[in-house]
Amino acid sequence: MSALTFTLKTTPAQRIDCSPLTPDRLTNMSLADIAAVALVTGNHTERVDSLFDISGDNSSDIAIVNSCDKLDFIGHNMTTGRISVTGNVGAYLGQFMEGGQIEVNGNSDIYTACEMKAGQIKINGNAGDFVGGARPGYKNGMTGGTVIVTGNTGARTGDHMRRGMILIEGDAGDYCGARMVSGTVAVLGQVGAHLGYGMKRGTLLLTQAPAQGISANFNDCGSHTLAFLPLLFASFSKLDSKFASVESFSRVQRYAGDIGGIGMGEILVKL
Repeated sequence: MSALTFTLKTTPAQRIDCSPLTPDRLTNMSLADIAAVALVTGNHTERVDSLFDISGDNSSDIAIVNSCDKLDFIGHNMTTGRISVTGNVGAYLGQFMEGGQIEVNGNSDIYTACEMKAGQIKINGNAGDFVGGARPGYKNGMTGGTVIVTGNTGARTGDHMRRGMILIEGDAGDYCGARMVSGTVAVLGQVGAHLGYGMKRGTLLLTQAPAQGISANFNDCGSHTLAFLPLLFASFSKLDSKFASVESFSRVQRYAGDIGGIGMGEILVKL
């Protein structure tokens, strides 16, 4: 069997809700039934085959080709299987994801991994604001799973994050780890302003000191040798990421905060 492939015919005028195109939703459906699935675009619906050329037959392995940033909700609520995307994607990639794998060879828009629960998302490019965050008006962001971004992320990465891991090979924008409750965000590049703003718990792991410094709302706890860090890096060795080849370290400068709240979060900076 070959991957079930959706090739976008032309760049759409309106955004397209791609949430029905997941292994969970398409299992045991014939190609004729898949072609007739209705996708919301703008204020109306269109059949899948009017927007995409369809080929292949393995619905557990879905490929989206010639993608663009108007394709929203890819991998919505998926629990199994794999989705690979060639090109950019829109908002809410992997929202509510509970399992499986998504890989994007391009950039993603805002709310990547929004309220994700499990599984793995890899972005071979840049990601927009609120990676692993919560929807507007909600307070539970990402609660599990792993997100790998080979490029940069926008503002508020890990906002309201409650569990899981976000690994950023490039830079992170302003308010990284803001209002974080638990989980781990690791950054190989630089971070923007207001790092850890309103952070309650969790870990921000940095391989280089922030150019803009650490907020006064974080107490400098001095240098420490933390035994769990080599174990964390050992877990990275299984990932398809630069983190797999980062030399393990255990000696860090530790900052605790945000003391404007309960102050039990930590920023760890490699020494």
